[in-house]
Amino acid sequence: MGKQQRFPDPSPEGEEAARHFVQQWAEAVIRQAHRTRQARKDSAANSRAYDLAEDFSPPLEQLQDDFRTQWAEEHLLVWCAHQLERWCARLAHERGEELPPENKSLKLVRDALEHLEEAAFTEDTARSPESKGSAGRALRDLPEQLLRLELGGHSLFEVLDAERIDEEALRVVQSIEDELGERAVAAYEDLLRGR
Repeated sequence: MGKQQRFPDPSPEGEEAARHFVQQWAEAVIRQAHRTRQARKDSAANSRAYDLAEDFSPPLEQLQDDFRTQWAEEHLLVWCAHQLERWCARLAHERGEELPPENKSLKLVRDALEHLEEAAFTEDTARSPESKGSAGRALRDLPEQLLRLELGGHSLFEVLDAERIDEEALRVVQSIEDELGERAVAAYEDLLRGR
């Protein structure tokens, strides 16, 4: 995972906590992906209605509100996905498994958003500033060395596949639920055997 993560020595308590946080963040990704899809849908519908310029069309302020809402929802989805990835690494560590590969695109976008306030802005892009700060490095690592401030399409910030993030989270939740179910069955069988 990029720079080596430092985790404490594995322990049963650490594994239990990591499993809890993996499930928590996987469920958060699923909820946030739903909210992101809804924000995109609402924004697209209002934009189409605005373009028709009918009496029932939303005002420009509604489109601006839609943009702010969608931007925040997409940013939150990136954050949730990043947390899920970090906790999956911790769980793998606790189990003595190989750490999962880092999603480099997720890291690039997360880093750029984390330091966006340091960026140099044009009308529709954020670019690396002249100074060599963390935002500069994060934005220089993005494709085209900029973050587009526009929204739309099927990707988050033109880099991440939102549906893929959601699908991966669903797989994680299912695997945790399967694991918990297996543990419950094993505990019940032990109870029946008098252990």
